[in-house]
Amino acid sequence: MSGRQNVVILGAGYGGLRVAQRLSNHLHKNGDYQLVLVNKHNYHMFMTQLHEHAAGTSEAEEIMVSLDEVLDEKKVKFIKGWVDNIDSKNKVVLVNYGEIKIPYQYLVVALGSEPEYYNIEGLQKHSMCLRSLYSAREIRRQVEKTLEEASGMPPGKERQLRLTFVVGGGGLTGVEFAGELAYQLRKIRDQYGVKEDEHKIVVIEGADELLSGMSEDLSTYAEKALKEMGVRVITGEFVKQVTSDTIYLTSDKEIKYALFIWAGGVRGNKVLVKSELKTDKRGRLIVNEYMQYKENSSIYVVGDSAVAKDPQTGKPVVPTAQAALQQGETAAYNIFAEITGRQKRRYSPITIGTLVSIGRGQGLGKVKTFKLKGITASWLKEIVPMKYLYSLGGFKMVTDNYMNK
Repeated sequence: MSGRQNVVILGAGYGGLRVAQRLSNHLHKNGDYQLVLVNKHNYHMFMTQLHEHAAGTSEAEEIMVSLDEVLDEKKVKFIKGWVDNIDSKNKVVLVNYGEIKIPYQYLVVALGSEPEYYNIEGLQKHSMCLRSLYSAREIRRQVEKTLEEASGMPPGKERQLRLTFVVGGGGLTGVEFAGELAYQLRKIRDQYGVKEDEHKIVVIEGADELLSGMSEDLSTYAEKALKEMGVRVITGEFVKQVTSDTIYLTSDKEIKYALFIWAGGVRGNKVLVKSELKTDKRGRLIVNEYMQYKENSSIYVVGDSAVAKDPQTGKPVVPTAQAALQQGETAAYNIFAEITGRQKRRYSPITIGTLVSIGRGQGLGKVKTFKLKGITASWLKEIVPMKYLYSLGGFKMVTDNYMNK
């Protein structure tokens, strides 16, 4: 590729893109290294807003940005392609079925995650997952198709079953999608001649409460808000089996459905196991305090691919966009430090807060020590993407993506 040594970044999600931007600034005067970013798409997607597109409340261009808008091609070489394998022994990445071979001096793994199906019979075959722009578009299409088909059916039980949407998993993704879908169905059901009591949304959560890990009162508020929007919430129940039209729970309850969205867990990208890297039981790489893969210090890992521990609690950091961005900052600096002989920095997560939207105008969260509910939380949740856009490309990017729509 060139006579320079490569720093290769796999993935342009929150963590990978942050590494590319920060490291390109750190190394812009260093002619010995070439930054290479590999991603299967030529855009960066805002995963935290993906549920909006799936529910039909936003368009694709509102939750993505072209990589050429946020990266300087003079500083970062972009390669569009699928990562097939990481040959850590020879320090080479294979892309597009091995057609492209990229040698590296340092590697950053930011490949994100894949759905975790827990070996539940029929789950993968009969569910859809919210994990990409394509999947969000397909869920949206299926929702609209279901409404259209139901509109041609006579009133009755069969029509109601055709209008039953089930969300598996009551974490952030599941709660936000269920709330957004409930909000959207209220807006568009009249177009299809569907009455309020004919469509149904059900959320199934294995834990005893929604949003496990958040405070009990916020979890209770989330359940209350969803129920007020007409969403049925089932907690303390696990999915045992799924067929083409029925979900079987561990309590032997059965739920008939038309569309099943699975948001019940994630695992590391399959490339990591395929590459024979040492992973945990969920296919992720364990890193040290510098965000280096414990088995190979030339490999850094950020985001959903990493198991990073909080030095204050000793517990693994929950994989969120906020965590991925902070890990990207740490990894970028530490690669720069290694190259220039500086002292590396330890990763220490700073939790600013968590905000959850439940449809438009409803939300909840915790920012530092303040618990927020209702319109205030919803408003702050809408501000976060604007702040992130500003960090990517300044005020112009904010205006281009919001003011001109």
